[in-house]
Amino acid sequence: MNGFLLLNKPEGLTSAQCVYKLRNTLGIKRIGHCGTLDPLATGLLPICIGEATKFSNYATDLDKVYEVEIKFGIETNTGDITGQIISEKGFEVSDQFLKEHLVLIEGINYQIPPMYSAIKKNGNPLYYWARKGVYLYRESRKIIVKDIKLIHRHENMVKLKVSCSKGTYVRTLVEQLGRNMESLATVISLKRLEVGHLRLEKNFCNLDDSKELLEEKIMPCDLMLRKFKKIELNMEDVKKVRNGLSIDYNAGLKNKGLVRIYTKDNLFMGLGLVSEKNKIKPKRLLSTN
Repeated sequence: MNGFLLLNKPEGLTSAQCVYKLRNTLGIKRIGHCGTLDPLATGLLPICIGEATKFSNYATDLDKVYEVEIKFGIETNTGDITGQIISEKGFEVSDQFLKEHLVLIEGINYQIPPMYSAIKKNGNPLYYWARKGVYLYRESRKIIVKDIKLIHRHENMVKLKVSCSKGTYVRTLVEQLGRNMESLATVISLKRLEVGHLRLEKNFCNLDDSKELLEEKIMPCDLMLRKFKKIELNMEDVKKVRNGLSIDYNAGLKNKGLVRIYTKDNLFMGLGLVSEKNKIKPKRLLSTN
């Protein structure tokens, strides 16, 4: 059993807990997730199964789209409503003023990951240290906010749609927005709508689906890899690549780097790396056993 599931993650569970549940339902240990969602968050959580786990790192590199509900005027220790309120401040601005500040945070940003996050430091996730009252140094990370739109507003409650690069912490972005507007802000709800070209509205599964239904919804191992160019190899080159050998590729690729490798029968083999000399080296292949 190999491939991806597009899980509609429920609120209140960690991404790891979702994986444990699916392992029990499907009876398979080799299952992981591609891109952590907080317990508060819901929506699209790609799940890799079997051989597809080999490509989980490439899947997490994709852009994301979120729908986030914000409450202005408060800030919590976790960046969302599940935490303790640590500060309060008034919020009285026009819709126009809000929209102007949304535009200002589009583009390249630098974020310091929140302490309440799954990033590991000294052998444990940051939230482990935060719960012990230990706050560690974190380096800022470059992220890109590609688009941010106002969907709805009622007084100090605002709903936004955010398109962003990998590694973006929406909680941190929301806090930044609140401070930029000389107020405070925290996340009330967060839903991930898209990961790369995948959308929550199609072919998704739920955590309480039966084993039979989940098996029906498993999608191919190359599902999350469409950003890489596709190439086909003849049988002789297929054998060489499967034996770990580099091959010459005479078709000439404009972009060097990772490519999806297929047989002439359109059977996905895995990922290869194209060098400047137009040689293809196997990078991450599916097992043939």
